[in-house]
Amino acid sequence: METAAVAFLIICYCAASYLAWQQRSPIYVFAMASGHLSALASPLWNVLYGVSYGVSVSSVRVVITQPTPLSLLLAAGWHYPLPAMLVLYLYLIRWWFPGRVTGVLTYLIFLLYHLLIELLGLRAGLWSYREIALPLGLPSSLFAAIMAGLISYATMYVLLSTYRYAWQSMAMAIIPSVLLISLLTHGLLGAPLWIALALNGASWAVGLGTLSALALLFWAIQIITSGIRRVE
Repeated sequence: METAAVAFLIICYCAASYLAWQQRSPIYVFAMASGHLSALASPLWNVLYGVSYGVSVSSVRVVITQPTPLSLLLAAGWHYPLPAMLVLYLYLIRWWFPGRVTGVLTYLIFLLYHLLIELLGLRAGLWSYREIALPLGLPSSLFAAIMAGLISYATMYVLLSTYRYAWQSMAMAIIPSVLLISLLTHGLLGAPLWIALALNGASWAVGLGTLSALALLFWAIQIITSGIRRVE
């Protein structure tokens, strides 16, 4: 699985480089670089959402000071940016048009993409989730896919909004974008859930935290969809 992820990364970089040459724009390469940068925060999300006995300052400090695994750093290059890059390409060749309906359908496709990756990773034993009793029998993998889909969706909006920028401005806007979106999604929008987990809350507290986090996530999706309608 690791080898396949690295091979896919090479293919994505080759495609991004070709499109950069064809369209005279490095936006796809910048998006890939942004994906790599987002991996720096991934270990922190494992602590916050996978914690079993509460979060301590020392545990967070250990995670922050540890180097990010190379395999995770490499796979992150295409994990979040790939669907956003595909939509940008389809938009530039006029096979995709911004709008409320197309935006919602695009997010649902992103959700399915990330859910497939989540299920493949679980099946291959690349990661696992703490057994949490989420409300309505919501699987942890689906909740993770909802957040990952939002990150890709917001990344798509950033690409659509900046593809006309000068290269320097484009790089400054895109390269940190996936990391910042991940911090916003996992750290702020998902805060009601991870705070309940960190405090070892009762099942009702975890349920309330999950529903609150989902409400914030869907609110963010609606905001991005409204912004996509104004891209042109």
